[in-house]
Amino acid sequence: MGINLDKNLKIKLFRAKLGQNYNMKITANEEYGLRIMLVIAKLLESKPDSLVSLNEIAELEGISVENTAAIVAKLKQSNLVSSIRGKYGGYRLTKSPEQINLYQITNALGKESFDSDFCDNHSGQLDTCIHANNCSIRPVWTNLSILINNFLQSISLQSLMSSEQERNLIMRDFELSQTLLMEKHN
Repeated sequence: MGINLDKNLKIKLFRAKLGQNYNMKITANEEYGLRIMLVIAKLLESKPDSLVSLNEIAELEGISVENTAAIVAKLKQSNLVSSIRGKYGGYRLTKSPEQINLYQITNALGKESFDSDFCDNHSGQLDTCIHANNCSIRPVWTNLSILINNFLQSISLQSLMSSEQERNLIMRDFELSQTLLMEKHN
């Protein structure tokens, strides 16, 4: 079910042509959580009143039932999915796919890319970073975090259910809006 070699090669050539490296670190839980939400949305698209079982999700995504259960528990805790127990129980989304965005999902499974504890956790051997009052790096991480969060908020679960071509148009629209925003502030 993976990407065929020709498509993979096209992606590598596209990235090389742009001269950019697209390495972003996300956790396995975030990746699996997005996939789990997507499979629930897709399965319920044709049967909106049904439920998706934990075993069905795990099997379709190739994730262990235990790991799937742990991730779904976090999604449930964040009110992105609800469950019904029992022999015919399962999971469903709490909102329509249009109302759920990637930021909500990734935030349910991890923490902000740059949060208020960042400087405390990276203070070296001291209790407080020596640059706490005048940091030239913090604005970089803060602005990067804002860009990432805005990008994730701009992508609905519904948009991931569309074709790759449609998703690329959404991405280009976002990139254009961010370019215009950056030009406006410079």
